[in-house]
Amino acid sequence: MSDLRKTFGLCVRALRRRQNLTQEALAEISGLSLDMIAKIEGGSSGASFNTIEHLSQALSVEPAGLFKIDIDDRRFGSELNNLFARLAALSDDDLIWVKQLLDVALRPRGRR
Repeated sequence: MSDLRKTFGLCVRALRRRQNLTQEALAEISGLSLDMIAKIEGGSSGASFNTIEHLSQALSVEPAGLFKIDIDDRRFGSELNNLFARLAALSDDDLIWVKQLLDVALRPRGRR
């Protein structure tokens, strides 16, 4: 279950950032607390159907869009598809190494 929470949180964060919203702005638009937004994005809290509905309306996506990143979305462009193709060619061990590298590189640096 924690993997689903983590995926959900990462998707919410990605959608929020693509719309240039802060956590504070998303909290205000969605009617949720800043603490709840932070917990959802951090994967430490799940979301009720009501919360999912509020977030999907605030982010202008279908509720299912909060659980997956649509790689066919035109906003991603060819660079992301190129990256996916390169990652798909890696071994499992290499994928683990890349994930660890990304975890360090994308660690929050005082920005939400």
